[in-house]
Amino acid sequence: MSPFPRLAVRNVARNRRRSLVTLAAVLLGVTAVLVTRGITDGFLRLMVDDVVRGRTGALQIHSVGYMASVDALPLEPNMAYDEALLSRVRAVPGVTGVSGRLVFAGLVSNGVSQTTFIGRGLDVAHEREAVPRFGFEVRTGGRVLATPDYAHALLGSELARSFQAEPSARVTLAASSPRGRANSLDVSVEGLSESSLPFENKRVVTVPLKLAQDLLGMEGRVTEVAVAVEDLGDLDRVAEDLRAALGPGYEVHTWQELQPFVRDIIRRQKFVLAIISTILFVIILTGIINTMLMSVFERVREVGTMLAVGVRRHQVLGLFLLEAVVLGLVGALAGMGLGSVIVGVLGVRGIPMENLGTGGPTLLRPELDPSFAGLTCAVAVVGAVIAAAWPAWRASRLNPVDALRSN
Repeated sequence: MSPFPRLAVRNVARNRRRSLVTLAAVLLGVTAVLVTRGITDGFLRLMVDDVVRGRTGALQIHSVGYMASVDALPLEPNMAYDEALLSRVRAVPGVTGVSGRLVFAGLVSNGVSQTTFIGRGLDVAHEREAVPRFGFEVRTGGRVLATPDYAHALLGSELARSFQAEPSARVTLAASSPRGRANSLDVSVEGLSESSLPFENKRVVTVPLKLAQDLLGMEGRVTEVAVAVEDLGDLDRVAEDLRAALGPGYEVHTWQELQPFVRDIIRRQKFVLAIISTILFVIILTGIINTMLMSVFERVREVGTMLAVGVRRHQVLGLFLLEAVVLGLVGALAGMGLGSVIVGVLGVRGIPMENLGTGGPTLLRPELDPSFAGLTCAVAVVGAVIAAAWPAWRASRLNPVDALRSN
């Protein structure tokens, strides 16, 4: 067995102060990367959770052509919301929930004044299967819609304030059918919805799906179907399976396609994290280069002696690189352990913050991907070896005679 690994460990332990400085740089750098990644991943999960579990669902199904004019809230094209469609969707492996919706525009009036609104007809009996949270909270004094409800509604808090409408007040909803037939229905305000999105508070009225269909003359029809999936990692596969099962008359979109703004934010966050990680690794490598150069300068006579007694230059090079491996590995493992503990503790305790969807209190729970932790450790070790390459090469190029004469 080669004596060089043991010699490398001994050399690292011999100058404790210098080695501890390098180990501290590696440890703190790796810890900072892991904690930053853990908090960022926790925040991104909250964002995805807000969209998937509180707004769009993991996937949405529309009739072909609907998304091309979605900003205008079209009622056509629409689709039949029946057991035949639901059975085909539920039969796709990975689908865990399905719920139909009808999104429309209209006028809301209290008998004195009126304003435009965006209507959201929900299949209350199945909405939580596809979207476990409605994406809003109901203020104290009101209640969420229940399955038996019909002529009931939730008004956005700002919209209700403009009408001075409190729970139990009555308002009139007016809208036109796809063919232009006007209709209106009186509803009871069951509560005021509060969302972090100002637009929803000012304009959205949530009603049972059946009432929306009757108001619009769209019995048994919906404009979109929200779908929940068991594992978001299989999202693209489930989407492809749904497209195959439903045929060319339908479009299937993932939440990233439905919410490109959120998707872009996530990409930017990951890019910023990559920059921060790179800066931290540069700091680590700078510390290692400095340590190894100091080691070369302080051990010139030792290197000269080794070369004089027959140690080959490539062996001297290998010895210094092994010392870098020891420093990088010990520091990286310690940093990985400390970073994992910090992220684990924060994950259990949570970091208080406002809920992205409702503005209410929630806990951000950092999480750490073990594969990323292992990759960070490996990069730290490889980076340490790369950083030590030039000082090690300089040590191996020393002239034995000049080295032995140095003080």
